[in-house]
Amino acid sequence: MHNSYDHIAEQWHAKVRGQIYVDRVLDYVDKILEGLPPGARVLDLGCGSGNPIAKHIVQKGFRVVGVDQSQKMLEIARREVPEAEFIHADMVEIEFGEKFAAAVAWDSIFHVERRHHAAISRKLADSLEPGARLLLSVGGSDANPNPDGPASDDSNEGFTSEMFGHTFFYSGYEPRVAREFLEAAGFEIELWEMDDPSSRGHIAAIARRVDRRRRE
Repeated sequence: MHNSYDHIAEQWHAKVRGQIYVDRVLDYVDKILEGLPPGARVLDLGCGSGNPIAKHIVQKGFRVVGVDQSQKMLEIARREVPEAEFIHADMVEIEFGEKFAAAVAWDSIFHVERRHHAAISRKLADSLEPGARLLLSVGGSDANPNPDGPASDDSNEGFTSEMFGHTFFYSGYEPRVAREFLEAAGFEIELWEMDDPSSRGHIAAIARRVDRRRRE
């Protein structure tokens, strides 16, 4: 399994991220950790190098299971956050045998072809305990160049951009469709806000896994 991030892992990890950005992301993370018992298991789907999110979660006293498709990024993550468990896997294919108390999928799902996004939403819902929260980021624009076409039209899966001299793939629907996927999977949206207008309208979302038994 090969991934574009394997080519730039060290450069990505060394990249200086502004403290304002880091603080904003970790504030979102803290919202989904609120009220969890010490040692609760948290999933970081698309964990990258483990910094800052996985490291922050561990420092807060929780157990992290990180999943990423880039072996090189995981090598850094194991070095940076040795307390966490890291799994080399494709988020489309991985199945989880145990439930998590919270989950993060920050800047990761939009690297997967959007025809898989509804299934990933269902997988995340199935992996969470009732009442658990999910933090994820959603691309702010539809990859479909035809705005008059159906939202489910996957004839154009996405677009590419360059980073550190390598090509990266991005794919997504317009935000309302991503929200519909989450709600159909069994989530209630608690927060949905644009956190970076400059990045194609990048949206931060927090969703709570509904306890269907209570709903009924």
